[in-house]
Amino acid sequence: MKKKYIIPVTLVDEAEVQNMMAVSLMDGQADANADVLTRENTSWNIWSEDE
Repeated sequence: MKKKYIIPVTLVDEAEVQNMMAVSLMDGQADANADVLTRENTSWNIWSEDE
């Protein structure tokens, strides 16, 4: 009996973003006393050899 091997085929496609629109829907009122989430300061380098 002869063994039959099947070679898998891979297809790679590239896509570019032309325009992007992001929308956030919110129901109700904002809480003025709640915490606000913001981006952290990431300008420091933890891998630097300098002190």
